[in-house]
Amino acid sequence: GHERSLIHLEGHGRENILPDTDISRTVGWFTRPYPVWLDIGRDHALSGCIKQVKESLRHIPNQGMGYGIWRYLSESGQAMAQQADALHLGQHQAFAEPQVSFNYLGQLDQDLQNSDIRMSPYSMGSVVSDRTKMKYALDVSGIVTNGILELDIRYNSKAFRKDTVQMLANLLKSNLLEIIEHCVTRDRIELTPSDVLFKGLTLEQLDTIKEQTKTVGELENVYPLTPMQKGMLFHSLMNAETGVYFEQATFDLEGHLEPSLFEESLNLLVSRHAILRTNFYSGWHGQPLQIV
Repeated sequence: GHERSLIHLEGHGRENILPDTDISRTVGWFTRPYPVWLDIGRDHALSGCIKQVKESLRHIPNQGMGYGIWRYLSESGQAMAQQADALHLGQHQAFAEPQVSFNYLGQLDQDLQNSDIRMSPYSMGSVVSDRTKMKYALDVSGIVTNGILELDIRYNSKAFRKDTVQMLANLLKSNLLEIIEHCVTRDRIELTPSDVLFKGLTLEQLDTIKEQTKTVGELENVYPLTPMQKGMLFHSLMNAETGVYFEQATFDLEGHLEPSLFEESLNLLVSRHAILRTNFYSGWHGQPLQIV
């Protein structure tokens, strides 16, 4: 029921986040925990919630890598901890300490596709002692094996009853099925600001551009203009009759021309090269943009 929730996220750290770091000859995980504010905004429609959460996660620098270094090793992080101690505050008051943790372990199927290693059908038992003190009141982990998503929910029995957690699990399942149905029934991909190359747009601004340019086709991308393009566009707008940047070539074709094949070839050429589907859009605060 809350529009904003503080969640503890974890990543295994084996993604190609740092371009100059090769971890292919290493084993294990480089676990990176970090807190995240998930804000679904005022739009409670399912599509709006999905986009809002997606954008929130996309804006996390380096997918959370570096938070631990900042908190425990940096001067500013140490200063905050010392200030909290001086004020007799706990670490949960000095730093964002979520009560809910989520860890997505990934799709193991992809890692084992070209390998002789297979997932064992036998249970490995509990990986955490029952006597271990839980850091979070609710700890959820997810993994995909054999094309099936499995969620494991651990909870603090002093904070939640078993029937409450069972109800939560049922709600998770029903909401996931609703999200899946919503996504697979879309007839096209719905872009959000992190999908386009022009940075700084909000969801509302991108929706405005989509609406104002829908007459030229479905929006695929948004680019800034290069300095040369800006100059060419400026001179073209100053004198629409000029032919400085407009060149034509004519050819004599011998033999039989099949118009349908010629049209098909042109359409294939346009679909292959985005520049041939590009238009200029001048409705962005007086700054021209390239709209594909």
